[in-house]
Amino acid sequence: MKLNIFSIPTTELAGLQITLAERGMTVIREVDQDGWHGEFYYSAEPVTTEASWANAYRDYFSDVNTPTSKTYFAVFLFTKDETCFALSYGKSHFYLRAFSDYDFGIELAKRIANEFDIKQTASKRFQGRRKKDIRSFASNTRLDVESGESVDYIQAGIVLSAVDTFGTTGKFGTSSLLTPELVPSALGGFLTKLRAELTHEARFTLPRTTVITDDEEIARYNQLLVKELLAPVGTTDFAHNSFDLYGIDFIFSTEGTFKLRCPGCPAITFDDISMKDLKTYIVDHNISRENVLKIKIVHETDGRSVFAIPIKQALDFIADDERVILSNGRWMRFNQDYLDYLDEYLAGITVESVEPEFAHVSLTEPEFNQLGALRGAGYELADKDFSIFRTRSSTPIEAWDLKKGKRVYAVKFGTPQKLGYVCDQATSVLELLRNQAGIKQVPDFDSYCLWLGYRSQSDLESITDTGSIIFKQKIETWARKARELGVEPVIKISRKLKHGVDDL
Repeated sequence: MKLNIFSIPTTELAGLQITLAERGMTVIREVDQDGWHGEFYYSAEPVTTEASWANAYRDYFSDVNTPTSKTYFAVFLFTKDETCFALSYGKSHFYLRAFSDYDFGIELAKRIANEFDIKQTASKRFQGRRKKDIRSFASNTRLDVESGESVDYIQAGIVLSAVDTFGTTGKFGTSSLLTPELVPSALGGFLTKLRAELTHEARFTLPRTTVITDDEEIARYNQLLVKELLAPVGTTDFAHNSFDLYGIDFIFSTEGTFKLRCPGCPAITFDDISMKDLKTYIVDHNISRENVLKIKIVHETDGRSVFAIPIKQALDFIADDERVILSNGRWMRFNQDYLDYLDEYLAGITVESVEPEFAHVSLTEPEFNQLGALRGAGYELADKDFSIFRTRSSTPIEAWDLKKGKRVYAVKFGTPQKLGYVCDQATSVLELLRNQAGIKQVPDFDSYCLWLGYRSQSDLESITDTGSIIFKQKIETWARKARELGVEPVIKISRKLKHGVDDL
């Protein structure tokens, strides 16, 4: 039997039952098994929908009915003590996800999945061009997760000791898809074993984000998001540009149009939607701070609404100082596995010792780059030299600031937020080299150093000691890109002083 299982917190149960009723679902059967009470919800009269492809050929159907279809769906809801599981059939996973325990599927995978037989993974990154990945593997491939990735989905074989209970393979995301050999009357006993498995120690670690449930924390982060949306610029972005994960199902939503709407304001439609469009909508309609999160985004295809979600559910946003991210409408914290993976990678980047005379700096980058002491130490000036990196583009490209032998240096001083810019710039230079697009002259170097003048109360012993998760992610993205090109990434750290004194 194929079972797509969601875990529903009991605090969400009443809201889920109301939603199922609003979607036309009724309980057609109740059962009691192994201490579990089960209610089988069924959509007896689903809405009839027209085949989307038929719209372009509407004139061809003048003598026959336009093709339509009815999609039936169901939910088998089981409760016992303080535990609730929902079995999803048809499109009901769209309704279940909003009420589910986001961590359930991956937590179960860490206990019953075979880390030496990974078949597919899906993960997201938070810096660089590559935001989300789906990867497939040959049989008996060991789990291999890159630093900087947050794993959202795993398809894997089941560990031998659990095959008799859970089947041979499983898919694990927000929900878990398992194929045990059992009949409906044995579902209660199966769920009892599943619940017991979740109490065991995890077999392996996974870098990922975990859901925040504290109401006060959520309210505080909501206000951070509102502040971000009311600001002219920021780091927020829409999450609809690739795929979304509903349980264990990938939903791709790049076709159609998008509509912004808010109570008391006219709706506006876009072929594609950007953060500039959203911020302009907020300003043009004088949407108050209290109403910003009441904005909804509607995705339409062929004039029909595919889904309508609150704006909060459509955005990706990182609250850097909090190590918290907004994803799928939920505030989540990077787990310790994620932080450990990231720090381990950063610790593997070569660190060049800083010369004593450059250990503390109070100058601006241009002033520093012009120092005669640098020339005396063997550094060649490359700042503002746009001839180094020649392309067919009319836009000048500043490759780096200094050079010594076959090592080049990009110099940046300031807070982690400002230092992040040099990571982005260096990554862009490496991307141009990788593409070789329009390059007339390729510079000769074999290592790329970020010389960082880090503003802090005391000397920074290691880049892993920085408190900025975004800065760490940017460095990891740049270093990985360099290594892909056969270039050694190097870090060099000075301490940036304010006005030349230790008064930060």
